[in-house]
Formats: sequence, C-alpha cells, structure tokens
Amino acid sequence: MGHHVGRKNFPRHINMNQPPLPLTVIGGYLGAGKTTLINQLLTDSQSERLALLINDFGEVNIDQSLIASHDGDTISLTNGCICCSLADGFASALDTVNQNAHRLDRVIIEVSGVGQPAKVALWGQSPGFYADGVVVLVNGQNIMQRAEDPYVGETVLTQILGADLLLLTHTDLMKAPQVAEVTQWLATKHQAPVLESPVAPAILYGLPPTGADTDLAPVDFLTASVVVNEPLEQSTLELWAKTRPGGVIRAKGLVKISDHPENQTDVQLFGPRLVLRPHPSEQTLNTMVAIARPGTPRAALVKWLNQLSPAN
Repeated sequence: MGHHVGRKNFPRHINMNQPPLPLTVIGGYLGAGKTTLINQLLTDSQSERLALLINDFGEVNIDQSLIASHDGDTISLTNGCICCSLADGFASALDTVNQNAHRLDRVIIEVSGVGQPAKVALWGQSPGFYADGVVVLVNGQNIMQRAEDPYVGETVLTQILGADLLLLTHTDLMKAPQVAEVTQWLATKHQAPVLESPVAPAILYGLPPTGADTDLAPVDFLTASVVVNEPLEQSTLELWAKTRPGGVIRAKGLVKISDHPENQTDVQLFGPRLVLRPHPSEQTLNTMVAIARPGTPRAALVKWLNQLSPAN
C-alpha cells in the first residue's frame, strides 16, 4: 500500500470523550497465514469487538451467517465486529472506525504480504487511537529460504525486524527439530518473542491489568501480576523493561510516574517495545500483569515484576 502517515491525512471524525482505541497491526510475507488468523479472530466468541481494516474483502472468508449488513466499504457482523476496506486509504478507513468507536474495542490492520507492518503501525499515532503492537507471521517451512532470496529477502527481514511478536505458522507440517532450528534462527535476527501458532487472542492483545486469572486456553501460558503502590521513575521502568526474562511476551498495567504522580500512566511492554501514555480514565488499579511463554520459570517472572514493588 502506498499510504503515508501525515497530519493532513489524519482521520477527521474524532470524539474527544471516547477513550482511544488500541490499534494492532498484523503482517507477514505472502503465504504466512494472515488470512487464517484474521478469520479466527473475527469468529472467536471470546474475542473483542474488532474493526478489521483490510485491502480486499474477498481475501477474508466471512461466514455469511455472521454478516448483519454490507454498506459499501463496510461490513457489519452480528458479533459486533466490522470490516472496513482500505480501498480509499487509511485515513478514510480510520474515519469510519472513529464514527463507530463507541461500539468497538480494538482496531486490527492487516498489511499486504509485501507491505511493511512497522510503517503501517505509525497510524496508531492518529488521534483517537494508540499503537498496540505489531504481530508478524512467519511461515516456518520457508522463512529461512525467503530471507536469502535476492528479490524478496530484504522485504522479509524488514518485516521481521519491525515485529513486537513473531508468530511461527505451519508448524503442524514441520518436524520438531526444524521448528527449533527456525525459532533459533529468528532469535538471531530480532529480540521479539517467538510463538507457535495458533495462540489465543489474549496473547496477541495482552491481558487487562486486572486479568491475571484470565483463561488463556488452549495453551497454558504463564501469567503473574504485582501491585505497585509507589510512584515509579520513568528511568526505572525503562531499565525494568530491558531486563525482562526471555519468555515474557507482554506486560501491561496502570502505575503512577514520579513526574506526574497525580495521574496514572498506561504501561505497555510488547516484546522489546515499551510504550507509556497518560491513562484517560479515573481507574486507580496500580497493577502490572505479565504474560510469558509456557516453560518460563514462574520464580523468574515474579522476581522481575517485583522489581517494581520492592516491598513485595
């Protein structure tokens, strides 16, 4: 897609009383399984009410029984989700989302197979939204060969380097040693966590700060939380993020920062990316929760979280 982020192209219809919507980008090279994932997210009864921005409705096989209405570039589903075409550009599609923001929980943008997800994620800076992660799918059967291809290798590697989470697909067609080899290879290219597909939506989106006991079936991921009673220095959070255990996928929460102790700050750690933003509501949870891969030592996860609250 040739759409660029620019202030003159920002969405116009913004309700300043509406909390900003999290915007998640899903990318990956052709054949990585993006459409399969999108269909799963749209039909998952446990999922959030999504606004899905895609290039071509025909690429997503939406169950006809789920379609409530089809109005031009927008399809409304019976489960509360909507699909918006990117035919007229990102700004136009995000305008449509903003007009429906009161009945949505999250925006997902599916990037074309040769697109750059990290660049598309810049639309999360638009008024009414905030960037909430870049998920890049990689086909485990051929990603190492694709990366060496003189024609597409640079595109594939740039997609990987822009990810906050790498989702390894087609592993059901691979033997365990091959899966391990590809996982290790990805770790040499980028520090983002690597997970095998399929994963529950809560893993892609992250838990709410109060959600340490949220059901993450079908895979037994590890969760832990800590209460943070005292304001934190921003430098402390930045150092804490850099020392995360290798198995940590996401951490999020509401805390107070020393520079602004009168307000709460929304902390989002997605893979290697730490994002701090003012929290718009009156909630006073002072809680941080983390999700880690199966096999991550609980003691290591708890010790890491407790760095934010030494009294624990």
